[in-house]
Amino acid sequence: MLPDIIQATIMKTIMFFCWSAIFCLSVRADGNDSAQWHERLKHALDAGNSDSIASAYCRLGEYYAYRNYDSARFFCTEGLKYADRNKPEPYLSLMNDLADAYFSAGKTDIATDMFLSADKEAVRLGHDPMYRVSVLTSTGVTYRRREMPDSALHYYNKALKLLEKHRSPSEEVHLLTSISILYANTSRLAEAEHYVRRAMKTAENCDDMDMALYAAATAGSIFVLQKNYDEAVRVIRPVLEKSRMQQKPKFELQCLTFLLSIFRQTEDRDSIARYMKEADKAANLLPEGSTEVMGYRETQFQILSALGRYRESLAIQHRILKGRSLNIQTPIDNLYKLMARNYVGLNEYKQAAEYYEKSIAASDTLRRKAIDTELSELRVKYETQEKELEIARLNEEQSAQKAKTMRWTVAAIAFLAVSLFLTLWYILSRRHARRKEELNVARSYIEGLEQERARLAKELHDGVCNDLLGIGLHIQALSVPEDSRESLLHLTEQVREDVRYISHELMPPKFQYTTLDEMTESYIARLHLPRSMHITMDKECKGKAWSEIPERTAYETYRIIQELLSNIVRHADATKIEVRLSLDGDTLALRIRNNGNGSFAPAEDKGGKGIGQMTVAERVKIINGKFTSETDAEKGQTFLLVVPV
Repeated sequence: MLPDIIQATIMKTIMFFCWSAIFCLSVRADGNDSAQWHERLKHALDAGNSDSIASAYCRLGEYYAYRNYDSARFFCTEGLKYADRNKPEPYLSLMNDLADAYFSAGKTDIATDMFLSADKEAVRLGHDPMYRVSVLTSTGVTYRRREMPDSALHYYNKALKLLEKHRSPSEEVHLLTSISILYANTSRLAEAEHYVRRAMKTAENCDDMDMALYAAATAGSIFVLQKNYDEAVRVIRPVLEKSRMQQKPKFELQCLTFLLSIFRQTEDRDSIARYMKEADKAANLLPEGSTEVMGYRETQFQILSALGRYRESLAIQHRILKGRSLNIQTPIDNLYKLMARNYVGLNEYKQAAEYYEKSIAASDTLRRKAIDTELSELRVKYETQEKELEIARLNEEQSAQKAKTMRWTVAAIAFLAVSLFLTLWYILSRRHARRKEELNVARSYIEGLEQERARLAKELHDGVCNDLLGIGLHIQALSVPEDSRESLLHLTEQVREDVRYISHELMPPKFQYTTLDEMTESYIARLHLPRSMHITMDKECKGKAWSEIPERTAYETYRIIQELLSNIVRHADATKIEVRLSLDGDTLALRIRNNGNGSFAPAEDKGGKGIGQMTVAERVKIINGKFTSETDAEKGQTFLLVVPV
């Protein structure tokens, strides 16, 4: 083992070379403004003071936040190695800056987790509430980027509650601007304009220039969406000048992209040529995969295509496809379609047809997968047939070496064997095809039903729930007595919870996180029953664990349970329902018994064609199960489902 002092010296030397290498790259890209912070980091490493080292790394992370996301992430990560977890600063600042760096690089899921961890640590350390407002707002932004508006509004609401007790102009600007973007993304531009104007008014008393630039740039983009181009240009031009003065290419490129969008709408070709050159310079100072650069590239290829510069537009589109950044906003199928149109403009119809086909394939992934599966099965069948024919041919060659008297006999036997094989193969193939067609019809019916359930659940969850949350935000902003406001908020939240309950019931269960018995118990516990009705559940497991049931089997069985219980509650006029779920070896059995009048029966018993009864029959077919029912005037009705696991 080396002495401790030698080990420490070696580690310091390695660290020095690491940050020196980054320093050289950074200075080449950004100039010499960061030299003083690198010098302070060197002195701190030489002195071995952990607090000073962490602070120096924190300053460097903040410096590169708008310049180089990879460098910012490196410095924040290194700083956290030295930061004291029991002191708010610079520990919490490093966590926040690192989360920002991940977000700017398009890794929104990691950024979300880091912002939530930063908020948890701020609560533990009792840190400044304004730090929590900033972190909660940023968390909402990450959820918005992940297309989860309900979660975004939840964290915006938490930040608003903190701001009611502790005022901070910069954090208020940040929050109001973020809320306005959320409304703009859902095409509610009037509300978006309301919030962004409040943000700009608050920014007049804000010392944080970054937040002021953020609000003004967002306001400009909203005016562009409203086609109020003159107002947009009036707002964006001062932001552009300030971002250049402060050497913040991120905001500069955002402003230039907004202006280019305006000039494309107004067909101002001279301004397009001028500002596109300036945007190229700003883009060269940022990572190619960043949100700002990707937004500019998408605007750029649209402008070039509109100007008839199809080849240049295609070059950018191919560049985007090669990088496949997470920050690209244009859906891949739409990108392929736009590329096809560029090829049409160049009269290169073969390439145009190729990209139209790619667009169709990308927009219909499920259908493409099904076709691939069918092609694979066809290839396997073809290869099997070829092998069998080859075996027959070899047998015939071997028989030819025998006596002439045996040759015809062997040939006849071989011919009969091949004929029998082909006949048997044809019969089995036809039977398999009929079975597959029946299953495909059943799957198509069930998948269509589930898609409609998911659509309705999404409409309720993302539409009505969000509207109720938005109403809650408006109620909080109203100048009404506290008691009335709390009553309204409570009523709104109660309605929202009811809608969320219906939405969650419609959504498909996630059996990778739970088991069939747990999902059934949870459903029965939440089932709304008349006061005169009582339900019990019994379960038994032998030989296998509930978690070993295939996901498709568990899913379809759960939906059958839902359908049967729902129909019994509505139609059977029962007072007692017994549910028994058992797993014995390789057999899953479900028995549901009720003492009702037997008015609900499966389609094969009553000749009915109700949607619920058809759904049960199709789901049973998909999982290769056997479903029976018995009705007795005295004992009521019993349903039995047996499924091979």
